[in-house]
Amino acid sequence: MKKIFVCVALAFMAANVVVHGQEKKSKKQLRREHAEEVRQLIDAQDFVFVANQALPMAGPTRVLTTPYDLTVGKDTVSAFLPYFGRAYVAPSNPLESGITFVSKDFAYTLSVTKKNGREIQITPKDVPKRYELFLSVSESGSATLSVNDVTRQPIRFNGSIEPRTRNAQR
Repeated sequence: MKKIFVCVALAFMAANVVVHGQEKKSKKQLRREHAEEVRQLIDAQDFVFVANQALPMAGPTRVLTTPYDLTVGKDTVSAFLPYFGRAYVAPSNPLESGITFVSKDFAYTLSVTKKNGREIQITPKDVPKRYELFLSVSESGSATLSVNDVTRQPIRFNGSIEPRTRNAQR
């Protein structure tokens, strides 16, 4: 009776090892597929950076509960982001205190990092404020956006890259 029990237990353990190995393989395959999707979105210049944290130069990190984003297309870049920090020049309209613009004339520079991530620099040319945006994207799709403005302290945002169609918030 003991031998039968031991044989059945060993069979279950062997089956569990095989199933666990297949789960691990499928998770690895899913990560690869997601990384390929992120690469395609960035390379096609057709994505949305969705911000979930703001990291001002001074003060605490802020978790963003309202949907904020930077939308990038081949012909348009639009930003709808908050701003926390010191302004060197007060805005003429207090309602324009965030980082909001739509640009159809912009410079877009893309480079690949050592770990297969992407570095993107975007400089809008047709907006009243002079912004420089630096987007650093990991292979997994997590990203950091740094926004420089000559009239304010720089600010960073943490978030992720998503397809534009999935993110029709505004």
